[in-house]
Amino acid sequence: MPNFTLHPLWHTAMPAYQHAVGVCTHLLSAVALYLMATKTPAAGRPFARHLMLLQASITLVDLNFGFLAAPIGLYPIPGGLCNGMLCTVFGISGHYGITLMFFTVAYVGVAMTFCYHFKFLTILEMTKHRKVSNLNRVGFRVVFFSIFNIPCFIHIGLYRNYYPSLYYLFENPNYRAFVYDPYVYPGDTILIATTTLFTFLIMSLEMVVNGFFVFTSFYLLALQ
Repeated sequence: MPNFTLHPLWHTAMPAYQHAVGVCTHLLSAVALYLMATKTPAAGRPFARHLMLLQASITLVDLNFGFLAAPIGLYPIPGGLCNGMLCTVFGISGHYGITLMFFTVAYVGVAMTFCYHFKFLTILEMTKHRKVSNLNRVGFRVVFFSIFNIPCFIHIGLYRNYYPSLYYLFENPNYRAFVYDPYVYPGDTILIATTTLFTFLIMSLEMVVNGFFVFTSFYLLALQ
């Protein structure tokens, strides 16, 4: 295996950069949430709640990236560094920080689709074409939410305790590395491929569904 070394800046400058980005994005998110909660006209508050859900999910991604996991990929090594509180304070494997990133990013996609779905149903009822029951509204969201969780739960199964062929990453305790070794655990390769495939299919599904909502909404408005 090739001999890889890590520059000290990965342990000094990069964590500081991630924390700084986390602070800035949280300040912006706080301002956005405040404006949506207090400055939205009464007629727009139902949709504002969906936008606040989207903003909250984005905030969770920033929280994980900037503070909880603060992951740094080590390509071409199948792993990374964990500079966040999960690893440095609580001693948790960086694998769970990456899994948490899967969940939070997935929920951004879910919240985004909920926004498009809400606007589509609003326009559908406003143009008097059809009234969708609450059961159908909730059913669609539960199914979509469940689908987005599939690759996240698959990713949880990738974790193993030890990776003998990549032990050199653990020789320095400051590294706090996590790795996925396909040579020791070939089954992990299958799980990674499955997770990637599911993620690609779900992203494609989201684009198709959201595209349908947008196109149909404009079409209904054009008929008026």
